[in-house]
Amino acid sequence: MRYIMLALLAAIISTAAAETVLSRVNDGLESGDITPDQAVVYLWGSIHDRSMLPADLLEGTVEVPCGTPVMDRITSLLESCTAPVRGDMLDLARPSVGSPEYTYNTAGGHFKIHWTDNGVNATTLSWVETIGTGCDFAWEQEINVLDWDAPPSDMGLGGDNRVDIYVLSLEGGTIGWCSSSGEPPDPTTPEADYSSHIAMSNSQSWGEEQIQSTCTHEFKHAVQNGYEAAEPSWFKENCATWMEYMVGYDTYIGYLHGGANCLRRPWYDIRTMGDLYEYGCSPWPMYMQYRCGGQETVRMVWEECAAVIGPNMLAAMDSTAAQYGMTFKQWLAEYDAWRWFTGAHADGDYYPYGESSQWTPGPYVFAPHNISTLPASGDEYVYPPDNYGLHWIHVDVTDYQSWILFSFDGRDGFPWTVGVIQSDESGNSAFEYHFVENSSATLSLAANAAGWDEVIFYVQPTYESTLTMTYDFTITQMTGIEEGETQGGSFTVSAVSNPMVPGESIMLGIPSAGFTTLDVYDLSGRMVQTVFSEDMPAGQTTVRWDADGLSDGAYFLRLTGSGGGASTKVVLVN
Repeated sequence: MRYIMLALLAAIISTAAAETVLSRVNDGLESGDITPDQAVVYLWGSIHDRSMLPADLLEGTVEVPCGTPVMDRITSLLESCTAPVRGDMLDLARPSVGSPEYTYNTAGGHFKIHWTDNGVNATTLSWVETIGTGCDFAWEQEINVLDWDAPPSDMGLGGDNRVDIYVLSLEGGTIGWCSSSGEPPDPTTPEADYSSHIAMSNSQSWGEEQIQSTCTHEFKHAVQNGYEAAEPSWFKENCATWMEYMVGYDTYIGYLHGGANCLRRPWYDIRTMGDLYEYGCSPWPMYMQYRCGGQETVRMVWEECAAVIGPNMLAAMDSTAAQYGMTFKQWLAEYDAWRWFTGAHADGDYYPYGESSQWTPGPYVFAPHNISTLPASGDEYVYPPDNYGLHWIHVDVTDYQSWILFSFDGRDGFPWTVGVIQSDESGNSAFEYHFVENSSATLSLAANAAGWDEVIFYVQPTYESTLTMTYDFTITQMTGIEEGETQGGSFTVSAVSNPMVPGESIMLGIPSAGFTTLDVYDLSGRMVQTVFSEDMPAGQTTVRWDADGLSDGAYFLRLTGSGGGASTKVVLVN
């Protein structure tokens, strides 16, 4: 009966990933129902001419705004295609806009736009100029301001050394794409860094902001290909969507409001492609930016990718994290906690990200994982967490103002991360996490609920396996701390006096030595100051906060260190 009910609930809440043409083609390739020759034709048609596709590949699929993953997949399949099809696809690598073909060199001098006013790809000069303005802005921000490497030259393939933009009629909801297919590698380096060309939609129905934010998105893919073209599409899309945020567009927020994203589908593997999930994961590179002192950290990941020919994304993240005395698994464990303080949970609490209060409705918790009465028990419910996915288990502790015990038992033989978050309505919070690596995959985690409004436990498998990651848990109230149990909430941050004046001290409790940051946020969720960002020893310490340039008002102090963090709200009076 339990399994029948679970199946019914799964149908009711409808949280399974919606498919895309790309995912269906990949499934067909894996099963042998689709050949590589068929696959590349179907993929090309999915964003250029959907009449080329059979109905079963189209029906019920989700439209995707960026065609770059499709183009990347075509490129990866060409070696498996027959010579005639491979030749045809390489001929299409540089698309034709039709006749007459005009070219427009943008004012910034870095882009050549190919367009026509006749036929299916017809557009207007004013639309071309709108695209050109968006591309020039993208170059100025990404290359000149943020200091990413410019894409290498295409050695004159499009007529000169400018980045070529082709204005085309695109289908399937596609607004633009970027491809390195048929492009030369950078002859000055031994790395797999390639030049790129870009296509943009000729449809003016997208509007100025959408088309120009897409210029930023697609140019980001060209920049990525200049580091390492073979890296996986999931992080390419995470970063391209994040770059929209970095240069000032708010279009990225739409992907965090509903559907599949890292808040509403936290149990998905962070590497998931499909159902627009990859666009709803911009908080992942954003975490790297805020945690490690700037957007340079994300650029460092791509530099680590470029250092090794061929895809090595997780290894690149791990080696980048190591430069801050951390690991990929530690990054991921903190990211699990940071995501909780978004949407409704950011209001009145602290903001791990700027604008995170706008990411409504915020984190998703399964109904059986929303607990108000103890003792309680449960399991993975209807959607076990994927590899590198997680579940949040929320406990209302209003009536349980003492220690509570979370007893976890995961699938044997696999490593897990288990964490705890404590929060109150005044803006105070704390979190910590533990790596469970014993053969029985068990952990007893005690958390002090006294003074808190809610306690959230989170669990995450951190091993790649095709097996289902099942687990069980119990939560009980305690009368004391028993020997051998882990105590939660050991990170602390508080002001010597509150309200406080500039130059007064902040007291910190840091249980584990390591890379530690203390950041200051205003009430809008904007990070306004970093007090320090460096390796810190374990123990109690006091730091001076000068609050230079900050006006009177309320602020959040956020401490993040090795194994956890804490935050508190203070009022500054000059």
